[in-house]
Amino acid sequence: MFSQPQSTARSPFSSASLARFFGAGGLGGPIIMLVVLVVLLWFLSNGTFVSSNNLVNILKQFSVPLILAMGQTLVVITGGIDLSVASTAALSACFMGIMYTQVGMDGWLALLLGIVTGLVVGFLNGFVITQWRVPDFVATLGALTAVRGVALIITDGYPVPNFGVAIPGRTMPEPVQWLGSGMIGPIPAIAFVAAVLVFITWLVLNRTTLGRRLIAIGGNAEAARIAGINVRRTKLYAYLIAGGMAAFGGILMAGRLDSANGLMAPAMELTTIAAVVLGGTALAGGEGRVGGTVIGVAILAALSNGLNILGVSSFWQDVVTGLVVVLVVALDQFRRRLSRKPARNAQGPAPESQVPAEAGAR
Repeated sequence: MFSQPQSTARSPFSSASLARFFGAGGLGGPIIMLVVLVVLLWFLSNGTFVSSNNLVNILKQFSVPLILAMGQTLVVITGGIDLSVASTAALSACFMGIMYTQVGMDGWLALLLGIVTGLVVGFLNGFVITQWRVPDFVATLGALTAVRGVALIITDGYPVPNFGVAIPGRTMPEPVQWLGSGMIGPIPAIAFVAAVLVFITWLVLNRTTLGRRLIAIGGNAEAARIAGINVRRTKLYAYLIAGGMAAFGGILMAGRLDSANGLMAPAMELTTIAAVVLGGTALAGGEGRVGGTVIGVAILAALSNGLNILGVSSFWQDVVTGLVVVLVVALDQFRRRLSRKPARNAQGPAPESQVPAEAGAR
């Protein structure tokens, strides 16, 4: 006779929670794709893919793209894009190397100046976009070419160190060498640095006012402006962080290779964009997760490394990677359209009885 009181606690396994997890922008799809890919490559490579040596190799190779993708994630969430992250990484590494090997600067100071170089490029990108009103794509496309050109100018097209003019015995600063190629137990030091930067990016996006503002701007820049958010300054911060992350990535790559050059990190800007999209971040902005980008980078890392183990030509690797990215984005867009339809249908037209009341209230 008496009805049982209903619990107000929402189960993490409720249908609504599962729908969000596996729906458009959720982590469910990318996680399933990564698991299927790892299992498939494990089987095809007879276990070589998941060997400890190969996993360490994957961590070394894809820690740098992961770092660059963190900055890219913040930019894309605002509805922008940064095509200059790879060029910024090259310029920062080259400038650091020149300051250390040719000028004779202290290693830590040279490292700091390399990071400042990336921050300057990020600031200039943000300034041109927010103050001169140049579209993100055009501004960073120009920077992609110009920044790499500057890297080639300051190095005269030679690798760093250029032993013809370098101080004898100097290659890369010792701290940079250790961070790029050292080990902490069985884990590469570069992977630890990447993990720290991923955590910092997560904190910025999820636990700071800046992160909330970045998401608000990506969702509706005009509404964010009316709400009192300084849209220009906030977007400038996003590009500033992306430039700093790119500098970190380039310096660590130089440490791993014990060298730098103006052409390093070729096409890595496309890798970062692909990882961000694979992780479920909307290119239109307003939606994205740091965890999704990590999974996106892992998918690309597994795919590239697995195809190498299987002996697939690098030309066909580009074809496969491109097709995978396009198919995943197409599927994500399809799921987004499906998720919008029920919401519109649920709203329905306003009842006619409300119209006179609303009109009388004005």
